[in-house]
Amino acid sequence: MQIFKTDPTLSDTDGDGYTDGDEVAHNYDPLSESEIKLIKKITISLKEQKLTYYLGPYQLGTFPISSGTAKNPTPTGSFKIDKKGQKVWSKAAGLWMPWWLSFKGGVYAIHELPIWPNGKREGSNHLGKPVSHGCVRLGVGPAKLLYDWASLGTPVVITKN
Repeated sequence: MQIFKTDPTLSDTDGDGYTDGDEVAHNYDPLSESEIKLIKKITISLKEQKLTYYLGPYQLGTFPISSGTAKNPTPTGSFKIDKKGQKVWSKAAGLWMPWWLSFKGGVYAIHELPIWPNGKREGSNHLGKPVSHGCVRLGVGPAKLLYDWASLGTPVVITKN
């Protein structure tokens, strides 16, 4: 709740009858007596190799990523989460992609470090470096957190900067 600058001595900072925790859990601003719905958003900086996620103006967290290589770049622009899958098979790459969040018709996605058929997982030492075939890879833990948090339609903005 520190992110939202709510009063830690009050369970309902804005006095609207809903606890701060319930308001945040349902995407409402805990500082407003009005029902202001906060929009979820994911931003990805290819230059910094970082993913940041927001609830309205509030930055909730930042994680290192691994994006596409120069030969297989991650697309830039504005997208939306259009499909989700807990563990999706990539025919093209021949591997599993856990906690898969498609942002371009199932062709490009945000997902956890991939797993090869023999069970070997791509290493976390790849995070911070562009080594994927165009997808955005997250580490173990952050990928599931983002999967559980993001709903279909969540905006995704990917920039070169």
